[in-house]
Amino acid sequence: MDPGPLSFLIIIICIIFIALLSSCEVAFISLNRIRLRHLIEKGDINAKIAQKIRDEHDRLFSAVILSGNLFTILATSVGTAVAISLLGKDIGIVVATIAMTILTVIFGELAPKTFAVTHAEKISLTMARPIEIYIKLISPLVTVFNKLSNFIIQLFGGEVKPAPQLLTEEEMKAMIKIGEEEGTIEKEEKEMLHNVFAFGDKKVTEAMVPRTEIVAIPEGGTVAEVLSLVEEEGYSRYPVIKETVDNITGVLYVKDIIRKMAKEEVPLNTPIKGFVRDAYYFPESKMVTALLDDMQKNKFQIAIVVDEHGGTAGLITLEDIMEEIVGGLQDEFEAIEAEKEVEVLDERTFIVTGSTGIDEINELVGIEIESEEFHTIGGFLFGLFGHLPKTGEQLRYHGLRFLILEMDGRKVEKIKISKI
Repeated sequence: MDPGPLSFLIIIICIIFIALLSSCEVAFISLNRIRLRHLIEKGDINAKIAQKIRDEHDRLFSAVILSGNLFTILATSVGTAVAISLLGKDIGIVVATIAMTILTVIFGELAPKTFAVTHAEKISLTMARPIEIYIKLISPLVTVFNKLSNFIIQLFGGEVKPAPQLLTEEEMKAMIKIGEEEGTIEKEEKEMLHNVFAFGDKKVTEAMVPRTEIVAIPEGGTVAEVLSLVEEEGYSRYPVIKETVDNITGVLYVKDIIRKMAKEEVPLNTPIKGFVRDAYYFPESKMVTALLDDMQKNKFQIAIVVDEHGGTAGLITLEDIMEEIVGGLQDEFEAIEAEKEVEVLDERTFIVTGSTGIDEINELVGIEIESEEFHTIGGFLFGLFGHLPKTGEQLRYHGLRFLILEMDGRKVEKIKISKI
């Protein structure tokens, strides 16, 4: 090819088109959706077109990939022909390969895409109409090439399937992280979304109230005893036991007594037997999601968790399950002021209750405590000490110092954690 001005003009035009398409591809994907929605509400037509292109990104990608390849082939072919005519076949091919690679990669791809990330809104709104028209014009050619590629795949025994539309868990977590960095997702919202992912993997033992903390009422109790218990403990539902907590015979909903009192006079010495509902029992291996499904189907709000020996391992309420996603909730009669599970003294020192979950401790101190046997930091430390610890005892673990501040019988009540 004669190395005249036309040859160089073709190469320059091809590089410009490659750069434009590359920058538009990145710009539309990098658009801030909140900002875009705001512009659409203000009546910006270009923003509306940009939103449509962004939503139909498959069409944009197809147009960019096909056009980019065609312009790259054209520019490389012309550049190689010019180099051969000027430098000879051997040297010309080498020079053309190096020169065209630099031109297409740096000026056609890297530089435009880097610029587009920081100027996404301006590029998208400016190029929205031209890109929309261009996509419509090149669509027939894209369709032809897609059908041809599908035919070749099938010719070799392959199967053509539509691209999966569902995001993986890791992709969704990455989107949440990006949303937090962009300021579109608040910290509390991020924590709730991460709790949703963790929710599906939790067993009831990770959310239940352990047997040592169960507040129960004997089956021979009276209405007066129930009201006294409500005033003292603040719960709205209680397991009813026969002699020990391992023999739970039913469940008492305080609202049942209140409803009866609203309709008629109920003497305080009335036995609770007439108010007791059937209890629902589930094994420790039950998943929280499955239990929630059972609660919705059978309309109950409290379940008894049974261990492998038939004894009571704990109990779990609907509130306990919801707290796994949204954080702490108040029971109907629960005191408004509740002790905080975590108190931050400074960036290296924390005071936590023994019932604080291990996952929460991991997030708090930035380490990974792994324990299949224990779900709370109190239980984990009990196992780590190897004996019932006393107030003032301490130990070190993975760069942390754990100091027992308070014990409640055999239960670790309060712990001080210090980063060493």
